[in-house]
Amino acid sequence: MRNIDRTTEDGLCTSCGICAAVCPVSCICFERRNETYLPVINHDKCIQCGKCLRTCPGYAYTYDTKIEKEPLCFSVQAKDKKILKHASSGGVVTAMVRKLLRDGQYHTAFLVLDYDYENQLETKPICEEEILQRTQQSRYIPVSQEKAVRFILENPDKRVIFVGTGCAVHGLCNALKEAGRSREQVLILGLFCDQTMTYSIYEYLKRLKSWNSPVKALHFRDKRAGGWPGNIRMEFQNGTHVHLPANERMIVKAFCKQKRCLYCMDKLNVEADLSVGDNYTKKDDSAEGSSSLIVRTAAGQKSWEHCQDEFFMFHAEYSDIKSSQHLDKKFENQWMNNLVFADAHNGRQVEYGIPCDLKPSGATDCKVGRKDRERLKKQLRKQRLGESRSYGCIRRYRAIKLARMGLGKLLIGLHLYKKS
Repeated sequence: MRNIDRTTEDGLCTSCGICAAVCPVSCICFERRNETYLPVINHDKCIQCGKCLRTCPGYAYTYDTKIEKEPLCFSVQAKDKKILKHASSGGVVTAMVRKLLRDGQYHTAFLVLDYDYENQLETKPICEEEILQRTQQSRYIPVSQEKAVRFILENPDKRVIFVGTGCAVHGLCNALKEAGRSREQVLILGLFCDQTMTYSIYEYLKRLKSWNSPVKALHFRDKRAGGWPGNIRMEFQNGTHVHLPANERMIVKAFCKQKRCLYCMDKLNVEADLSVGDNYTKKDDSAEGSSSLIVRTAAGQKSWEHCQDEFFMFHAEYSDIKSSQHLDKKFENQWMNNLVFADAHNGRQVEYGIPCDLKPSGATDCKVGRKDRERLKKQLRKQRLGESRSYGCIRRYRAIKLARMGLGKLLIGLHLYKKS
């Protein structure tokens, strides 16, 4: 099987849409199945060229970037208060895109405009400064980059800003390589990613309570709801809104995550020119939110130097960023689990060619055992419950989890009371 059907059948699709962008006969479209958008091939038109599979970041990819020394890192926060107020963290992407477009450094940027999850989220070309605010905040749902990659491939003379998670960035790099193109005209702003979720999280939140009006927009992290790092904000068509605590998402995350995320090792987006995410280092942070920024390439450094007057900035340590993103623990670590799960998946390694800086400590000696396979099966069972909209089971899990959290807090309170 030489086409993207192979990725879909193995459950490794990331819904990035890049396979459709590179298809020379336009025989791939995306349909919503199991609460995610998956590629569907018109086999009457398919010529079995294999481009879709070769560019797919979900099936298998290598990392060309090898960090020989620690990259330049900063803790940053946008000086523009309006941008900062609406950002998930420090407003880095919006402030940089605005500056680079305003000064003619790049022709266009591809960003997400919508907060409506009834249809597939996709990036769209942004050239006008006044609509940038509508692109802010993290979506946490897979985003189609089909239009962005097609535009980049069809317009080699245009300088484009590409914003995406690690899997989307790998897909873009694969597409450029397949086309024999360099990435000289593209600035890649890579987002830290701690697993994306399927559209089942949106359906779950819609059904969490009996709301008085249909959902108009969903913000997974909004600083209007308790400051940084933000809580959930749901806006309704009748003009009302509610704020929900962030743990409503975190508690049921295991049921709503993409299967491919179980095997991902690239949280810090190593192929990007600039990687950005929340500043959890507890150094030079802010109640208004700040971001960790990693400068990875010469192109990234040039753009950062052009934009840095837009930010309050402090030097940061790469080791602190890795530690704050939980990438340096030896055991009981999500990324260690992901490496083990990748080995356990269908008896083969999903990812290969992983540079040392991506591997958790001790990963070289890890071996898949019976317990590891059982943990993977448990994760996949939860994921299937989300796909099948088994929200009754998920709500029972949520109730038990909340009860345990409440009991834990009560026991800690009693222990402190007795000590006093």
